[in-house]
Amino acid sequence: MAYQDKKSFALYQIYGQIMILTLAVLNTYYPEYLTYTFIVFVVISIIPTYLRMRTQMKGSHSGQLKEIKESKKIYEEGGSEVSRLMALDAQLTQEMKPLAVLSILSIFVFIFILLVWYPMYFNFASSLTGDSSLNSFRFLVFLIGYEVPYAIMTLISFRQNKISKNFAQIPRSYAIFEKGLAAQGVVIRFPIDNYEVKLDSKRKFVEIVSKDEKRPQRIRLYSSQPSELFRLIRTHCFSTSKNAE
Repeated sequence: MAYQDKKSFALYQIYGQIMILTLAVLNTYYPEYLTYTFIVFVVISIIPTYLRMRTQMKGSHSGQLKEIKESKKIYEEGGSEVSRLMALDAQLTQEMKPLAVLSILSIFVFIFILLVWYPMYFNFASSLTGDSSLNSFRFLVFLIGYEVPYAIMTLISFRQNKISKNFAQIPRSYAIFEKGLAAQGVVIRFPIDNYEVKLDSKRKFVEIVSKDEKRPQRIRLYSSQPSELFRLIRTHCFSTSKNAE
């Protein structure tokens, strides 16, 4: 799951390191709770991913979304039609292939960590318990046990995040209102003077592309009537109509 910005990525790393240090300390001084701390580690590792997915699903601008939906609707495309058009776009499969490969890789790595790494490594680590003089060494062993797989998953996630920035967001359904665009995980308030609009009639979509290099954003809207959608956006979504250009 891609991170929305550098701040959220940094916060997730801080959260992860605090979690790892806490669990390593617990395993060092309370080895009898090793099984329970492992379960806690898995659960709290999933929480940030779940929260990011929930935020993207609901959208982060609920106030703007309410205002937008209260205005007049001028265009809408349903999920079944968008899915059909995406399936017909052969080039889309090639574009998404690198991200799909990384997603599959992350699943296999997670399964390996869960079923192979932790049972074997922590079985070895738990055998070091008994002598209090070895506490510092045991702490280091437990710390490595958590840090290695966490680092691998972070690298995969970082790579996914970097690759995903080159792809457009593709809402599975969307509606354009007089005051903005409302879609799954996407809310854009009009006017969109800091965006440009591109039409690809052959592949049946319109792209709304941000001009802000610091916060790049591409929204791809698959449409059964791409030329009409393009016209409506240029007519209604800028402070000045673009039809004359």
